[in-house]
Amino acid sequence: MLSESPEDESCLLVSTVNKTLSQSFENLLDDNNFGLVHKLKKDPYVTTLGGFSKVTNYLYDAFRGAEEQQRPPEERADLLGEVIPGLEINHQEEPGFEVITRVDLGVRPDVQRGEPLSPEQWGGHQDPEGRVVNVPHLKQVIFKGGLCHMLRKEVWKFLLGYFPWDSTLEERKAVTRDKTDEYFRMKLQWKSVSEEQERRNSKLRDNRSLIEKDVNRTDRTNRFYEGIDNPGLVLLHDILMTYCMFDFDLGYVQGMSDLLSPLLFVMENEVDAFWCFVSFMDQMHQNFEEQMQGMKTQLVQLSSLLRLLDLNFWNYLESQDSGFLYFCFRWLLIRFKRELSFPDVLRLWEVMWTGLPCQNLHLLVCCSILDSEKQKIMEENYGFNEILKHVNELSMKLDIEEILRKAEAICLQIKGCKVS
Repeated sequence: MLSESPEDESCLLVSTVNKTLSQSFENLLDDNNFGLVHKLKKDPYVTTLGGFSKVTNYLYDAFRGAEEQQRPPEERADLLGEVIPGLEINHQEEPGFEVITRVDLGVRPDVQRGEPLSPEQWGGHQDPEGRVVNVPHLKQVIFKGGLCHMLRKEVWKFLLGYFPWDSTLEERKAVTRDKTDEYFRMKLQWKSVSEEQERRNSKLRDNRSLIEKDVNRTDRTNRFYEGIDNPGLVLLHDILMTYCMFDFDLGYVQGMSDLLSPLLFVMENEVDAFWCFVSFMDQMHQNFEEQMQGMKTQLVQLSSLLRLLDLNFWNYLESQDSGFLYFCFRWLLIRFKRELSFPDVLRLWEVMWTGLPCQNLHLLVCCSILDSEKQKIMEENYGFNEILKHVNELSMKLDIEEILRKAEAICLQIKGCKVS
């Protein structure tokens, strides 16, 4: 169901609880403890095709939340119509199936991107004691154009919540001292484990093994991580091991090194990178949990959103057993880290961290990419295999500024839709 966030009226939430879809997703991921994620990195074509074959092609009722299941269909339709003008619910005779279409999305507005935030602009947003002022305007500038690279090391700490926007320079120095002490206390915990102890600690042993494997293949073409015995790789390893001490329950899951790598590259500091990673993982945690509820939710939300935006394209994908967009799995899991060039990843992430124009910008980014590719997919009459191959081959060929421009335009189009 689409609704406004209670905390932020500018945020549109696509929420759904669907038992049947959850079961199909669990079947897709029925390998032990993220086996699919591991296999995807080894052989994405074979693994994904094998996994997708387990998903039965049904049109699920993706718009019925648990709290709404007892409401009459007409009442649910009225509620949706109040939240998003222009939604029309066509009730089918078969129980549980409702086709939701957009009556009139209207013309998609023309949106322009801006210039990156400059050092002069950043300095103008700080008071004499170092507090950041006029934060909404600052976030808007960052959303429209990102940051010049020399500012990232400082501004990312605010965007990720490591430093409060209203903290003074002296308060931030105190935070850094405290966080440095806390980090090295946790690091000492795993550094001081003897070989004998580790032999009796299977979780620590498994985490270390996974981390060592992933670190050795993370962004090795980037100058910060290239070569043998690179100090950047040592820091990457140590931060991930320390995170296992910070979050015992989650530990390390493959893919997390992809999220840390850009942070360490920008921060060039072990402690700062760790705490920024902690903040980022707070946002991404559900993507890596054993049941992967975050991934289930996002894929359903994305499918629902695409169906709202372009029913014809969604119907085509559905006819090719692709209606739930499992080919977008990697996009969402590690926030397009493998799809974009390294500089474009930095740009996309800082834009997303502003929380503008909504908290679900990553879903709009997916829709933006698919909107650009739908003509080719449909004109070439791509089937399941061809869609998967085509999407996978988009990696490193995407224009981030065009994607962000269209994503913002789609958001404005949804907010401004009218009943025809």
